[in-house]
Amino acid sequence: MNKDDFAPCHFTPIEEGGPVPVIFVVNGRSGSDATWSTLSSLAGGQTPIGEHTGENKVMAMDFLEKMTEKEGAWWVTEHLCQFAHRHCDKPLVAFKWKPFVDSWTLPAAQGMLKKIATFNQPKIRVIFMTRNPLDVMISKMKHKTSKTTVKAHCKPGDEECLKLHASSGSGLTLPLDNLLEDLTEANAAFEIFEKSLKDMDILHIKTTYEDLYDRDDAEEWMRMFKFLGKGPTENLTMSDVVDSFTMAATSAKNHSVSLANYDEVYKLLGGSEFEGLLH
Repeated sequence: MNKDDFAPCHFTPIEEGGPVPVIFVVNGRSGSDATWSTLSSLAGGQTPIGEHTGENKVMAMDFLEKMTEKEGAWWVTEHLCQFAHRHCDKPLVAFKWKPFVDSWTLPAAQGMLKKIATFNQPKIRVIFMTRNPLDVMISKMKHKTSKTTVKAHCKPGDEECLKLHASSGSGLTLPLDNLLEDLTEANAAFEIFEKSLKDMDILHIKTTYEDLYDRDDAEEWMRMFKFLGKGPTENLTMSDVVDSFTMAATSAKNHSVSLANYDEVYKLLGGSEFEGLLH
């Protein structure tokens, strides 16, 4: 892409009513769509979140390899600025950046990160969200192996969709040959991404799917709103959060339900650093 083909974009200052610009760094099947929908709704106006850097590793590599470091630095703010103008009447605006180790280190990605770190008109906030990598694997397997097309999400009350998710997400056989290596690789990737954000002094907050959805209180949601500078920061309850959901929970609460070979998985992970991932 040629940046000279585009007129420079300028963010509307937040103090003048412009939306807070956010980049959501999160892997697939980690609840990002539901989380952003809830955050933006409770902040005062729901906004979409697209996978603008590529929805999988191949697409991310293809997108980022085409740009130099300088072009990546230009693209990240210009693109987010255009998105902010498209949703100028909302409090928050964001796009999703799915990180992959191979693409994260490309010149364009590094240029993007450097620009995020130094850009102040306004300051861009980064949400880095992770999810139990075992649950991510199970979710991916559910969608990959189902004989019937399973929607990515279900609306609350869509019983047909929820039943399909329940049936497709139970009795799965998780391959064991490389499970420990895959879990190690997932955790190592999390550490790489977080270290980059810290080392580059990028304004960010780290959260987890579990802290947002598996607790009885809404403390983590309020911590997010404090970081974003928008939304309720006091007296928020999980009932309030649940009432704002536009997507229903679709994953099994117990691995003994989702996994046909639960005993074998338990035996493999028991006593290892990953034992706590089982529930």
